[in-house]
Amino acid sequence: MIKKIFGGTRWYRFVSYMYDQWVKKTLVATDPSQLAHFGDHAEIYETVLVTHPNRVWLGDYSKIYGSTMISSMGGLHVGNYVGIGYRVTILTFIHSYRNSTTIPFDNKVMLKPVVIRDFAWVGWDSKIMPGVEIGEGAIVSMGAVVAKDVPRLAIVMGNPAEIIGYRSEDHFEKCKAEGRVCSHRITDFFDGFEEKIPLMTKRRYRKELVELGMLADEDAPSTGSA
Repeated sequence: MIKKIFGGTRWYRFVSYMYDQWVKKTLVATDPSQLAHFGDHAEIYETVLVTHPNRVWLGDYSKIYGSTMISSMGGLHVGNYVGIGYRVTILTFIHSYRNSTTIPFDNKVMLKPVVIRDFAWVGWDSKIMPGVEIGEGAIVSMGAVVAKDVPRLAIVMGNPAEIIGYRSEDHFEKCKAEGRVCSHRITDFFDGFEEKIPLMTKRRYRKELVELGMLADEDAPSTGSA
């Protein structure tokens, strides 16, 4: 019936595509005034999709990279100096399916805010499930699926995400006390990235690194050197 109204499959596909693009455009939260709070020097890439911008609180110097999808019906609170990488997915609600009036679910939803504390780092392609809190200074590795709270300074990896280690608390607190903090926009604080190649990597990939122009032949250690 709808296809007939639009004069056949070709026009139906065109209208569907334009509607899809309009929906995506309305979900792009590039205007700071759309958010509940947009901190000083915060940044959101244009390709970030946010369903409920007025339920997102973004702290100072925090950054959300492109192609991230935030379903913020249940609320998202992001602290200061937080980095949320490319293609991250954050969900903040769950559908009602137990004793629902229809299947697979009905119109009732349970709101479960996600909280990301100061100095946390959420890696590329990771997924944050509803109701999760990511502690201060924690690191979520690339591709992790976080279904439970991440303790302060913890490093998590995998699906489901598990703790594989912790950052040094002494070093972390020392940097905070001395004010040695920076945003995820490195060039705002430094001239650029300082690149280093571990010695064992130089030894293992000596030939390849030289061919890539990342290592001068005279600087490349031989595989048998001490």
